[in-house]
Amino acid sequence: MGARRDGDPVADAAASWREADLPELTPARVNALRKAGFTAAKLERLAAKGRYQRGLVVSVLVCFTDAYPGTASVQDIARAGEAGRMITSRSAAEFEAALAEHGLTSRPKPGLRTAGEAPGQAQPVVHRPPVRDRRWWFAWSLVLFLALATTTGLASLDFGFGAVLGAVCLIAGWAPLVRRTAYRRVPAPRRIAVLYALAAVGFLVGSAGAADAVMLCFGQHGVGRVDSAMQETGTHGTVYTQCSVDQPDGSWAELRFGGACPGPEGTPVPMFYFAGGDDSTPWRPVPGTAGSVAPLVVLWGVGTLVGCGLLTRAALTP
Repeated sequence: MGARRDGDPVADAAASWREADLPELTPARVNALRKAGFTAAKLERLAAKGRYQRGLVVSVLVCFTDAYPGTASVQDIARAGEAGRMITSRSAAEFEAALAEHGLTSRPKPGLRTAGEAPGQAQPVVHRPPVRDRRWWFAWSLVLFLALATTTGLASLDFGFGAVLGAVCLIAGWAPLVRRTAYRRVPAPRRIAVLYALAAVGFLVGSAGAADAVMLCFGQHGVGRVDSAMQETGTHGTVYTQCSVDQPDGSWAELRFGGACPGPEGTPVPMFYFAGGDDSTPWRPVPGTAGSVAPLVVLWGVGTLVGCGLLTRAALTP
């Protein structure tokens, strides 16, 4: 929390504004507020009085500036009117004129309604393009990083863990990163949610081929031999067969996926691998040739590119 300057109410109000994480009052925004009858100093003092008053100030910013992307609702207009009555001397007619300049009205218009509303219950809205500042790009960049880190990075080590954690990160990241950080308090448009959901599906589908893609791009290819097959117990008590191999460089490692070995002990196995085996790298060898792993690599590439493309589209969609 910032330090308060006792005896300086203007400085205290400005400090409260910053501490409440309210948007910066740029010259353009100050000018727009002045035209609507509000001064920056009075809004700062109002916001410093408490949480409820900060909500009134936010609604003023939603209605009369570009500080918050999205729409101004009936509630925002009502709260802006309450703030106007508290700190300005403008009449209701003057307030209505200021709203009209921004395509808003506090009076219901016949025939204008939103889904779920009965005729006559007006929902005046104005659509504004999102404010694409550093906070906006940070949020979307972090979403993209988490998606790639889990559905490609972790999934290349353990498909099940990476896919599940990727789904959790993408689902849980919607509210704090997109809704709160990128769009602030304004609900994201439905088309953004649809693009985000489709991008998540693309990333999750692509994660199935992450291990094959990493091994094909960065690993070596050679012919090893089957070492042995062991019965192991998974984290949920499931018993499965795990095949181990001698890699072409002479090191030992377990194959990337569980299941029976390709043949009895000593059977040649073409594989992609990292030198050193289990003792030097977390990436386990993948049996096969370039032709046999290509379909999964293509799946990873298409899914990841679709996910990245749709996320970028969502970030750039007004």
